[in-house]
Amino acid sequence: MAARHTQFLTVDYQGAAIELAVTRQGASDDLLLFLHGFGCTKESFDQAFDIAELGPFSLCSFDFPGHGQSGRTQSSAYSLQSYAEITNLLVDHISPSQVFMVGHSMGGAVALIATQGREDTSCLVSVDGNLVAQDCGIVSRSTAAQAEEEFISTGYAEFRADLQKSLHRDQRAWARWYAQAEPLALHESASSLVKWSDSGKLVEFFNALDRKAYIYGDREHKGYLLPHLDDAEVRQIKNAGHFAMIDNPSGFYSALSDILLSARYRSCAASR
Repeated sequence: MAARHTQFLTVDYQGAAIELAVTRQGASDDLLLFLHGFGCTKESFDQAFDIAELGPFSLCSFDFPGHGQSGRTQSSAYSLQSYAEITNLLVDHISPSQVFMVGHSMGGAVALIATQGREDTSCLVSVDGNLVAQDCGIVSRSTAAQAEEEFISTGYAEFRADLQKSLHRDQRAWARWYAQAEPLALHESASSLVKWSDSGKLVEFFNALDRKAYIYGDREHKGYLLPHLDDAEVRQIKNAGHFAMIDNPSGFYSALSDILLSARYRSCAASR
């Protein structure tokens, strides 16, 4: 595999220059794009860059504005719709032949919005991504329910402290990523995430896709959701929770590689 490298790309979004922290690897025309979750960073998927089975793809991950190392901007650019539009600006900059999207949690919702109107999306994999109202758990709803000033002054620090004290590895990883996020961005994106999840549109977008898959950890209870997933490949990762790629990276990336390589093969066969 080619060596990965992190760069900063500037995109022009609604007249504002926004700097994105982007990690890329490979030179394939088939782009595999990873979209991180709420309060997370592109490092959520760092291990993907070491998976030999993903060699046929060019890999890319990036931080959403207000997260990680990406730039801060106006609150209007922190909605899921804005994140989706910025995602598409990045994809258009890379200019691949086809796109395979993998979105975790909030990133799964952003990926679905981004696919609307794109004709080059060959497969979307939702990793415990938001699809219905029940997918907005305590964190996003609690964040959205707080007044902006309240969350920025106290709510943000309180939740970060709770994560830092956790005995679970995935929660401590989340604490490191969460600490890099702009509180305003978290409040705005949580509010947008709740609205989109409650709207019913996300599961409609998902079911309308020709090639899609849903991955979740076996410690997550998805009885409320699975009956609503039409013709989707569903994989359960053993010994894993919401952060399956952290809890069981071997199982997660084995399943993910299998899904993506199969989708790539079918896409190539269909284009012949």
